[in-house]
Amino acid sequence: MFRSYLSHYSTLSNNVKLFLLGNAIQGMGLSIYSLLFNLYLKELGFGESAIGGLISTTSLGISLMAVPAAFIIEKFHVKHLVSTGMVLSSIFYTLQVMNIEEGALFTFGLLASMFQALFNISVSPFYLKNSKPDQRVHLFTMNSSFNMAAHLLGYLIGGFLPDFLESLIPALSKVEIYRSSIMIALGIVFASNMMFLRIKRIPAMKSNKKLFEGIKNKNWKILSKLILPKLCFAFGGGLIVPFMNLYLKEKFNLSTDKIGVAYAFLQLFIFLGIFVTPTIIRKTTHLKFIVLTGLFSIPFMITMGLTGNITLVLSCFFMRGMLMNMSGPITSMFEMERVKEEESIFASATIIFFYHMVYTTSTRLGGYLIEHYSFGQTFYVAGSFYALAIALYYYFFKDHPTDEEEDCDINIAEEAA
Repeated sequence: MFRSYLSHYSTLSNNVKLFLLGNAIQGMGLSIYSLLFNLYLKELGFGESAIGGLISTTSLGISLMAVPAAFIIEKFHVKHLVSTGMVLSSIFYTLQVMNIEEGALFTFGLLASMFQALFNISVSPFYLKNSKPDQRVHLFTMNSSFNMAAHLLGYLIGGFLPDFLESLIPALSKVEIYRSSIMIALGIVFASNMMFLRIKRIPAMKSNKKLFEGIKNKNWKILSKLILPKLCFAFGGGLIVPFMNLYLKEKFNLSTDKIGVAYAFLQLFIFLGIFVTPTIIRKTTHLKFIVLTGLFSIPFMITMGLTGNITLVLSCFFMRGMLMNMSGPITSMFEMERVKEEESIFASATIIFFYHMVYTTSTRLGGYLIEHYSFGQTFYVAGSFYALAIALYYYFFKDHPTDEEEDCDINIAEEAA
């Protein structure tokens, strides 16, 4: 497997390698931010409902920007858009952390995530356009593996950073320690631009189309089939995933450094799962892989809501995360290969738009349910929506050609040409 990854990595263009590295660096910074931000909000005195509303601004901003960003990306080079997005999102995230009023936290978080969307939407289409079909399984899994390794490092740093700063400057209050730690994380995000700025600009055909021209002519039938299961995953995930660090802190009284270690182990499990994906995928189809990994993750999610044993909870936390995330790169590739190449950016943006719009709603609802009821019931509702998503994937695509049949069609077409 190592040799396979190394041989495929050597065939990638320099632009793709730079994008992989830049993506990993900004992922490391954002992982520290995501680990500490709602703990920081809790320290400021916000309840779970308010925290759910504030952390949902990330999804709301990405959702609002998704479709406009798709049309903007078609008219400008990815390098400039990604760099602009990274710089502006870093600035607005910094302004967000420097304020303590709920309105300012919401506004700056919304603006930061809107510019973050310029990056998010460009990833899958960029890899699709800069790779060959036989490189894509390894490229998409490599991108996820790089990110998981970066997140693992980020969570370890984020878990120990507050204690390190406290030992370094004992006079700092708890709020100031969290704020300073997050500022360091945002500095790492900003530094990722050093990679993106080195991407060489490749001339592309200029489009004379108006900004939103052709929306009605998109293949909405296939898009709706790709979107609906993702909406169920988004609703289920938004209810509980953003609150897992609060769950570990409040129910089991884990310290910040132990939570950081737990999240780092989660990334290790996800990394291992994604790493072996290319080997497993050879023995099955993309659809079966997506369905089975999602199906096997549900019992682990339900168990987290049933038990009060920290060892069992953490074991389920690791296994659920690994199973759900190891199908991520395959799902991205599955989506991109079911739309026309010229519609890939729009398809990516549309899926992201609907996903984050629902995630925004469910995160707010999740905060309310946790604050007024319990974590346990929220796990059960989330698991039910995951099951519905898996059922929809199977129902919509079970009669579509298998991956082997599609590859055969491509080969026949190439030979005929």
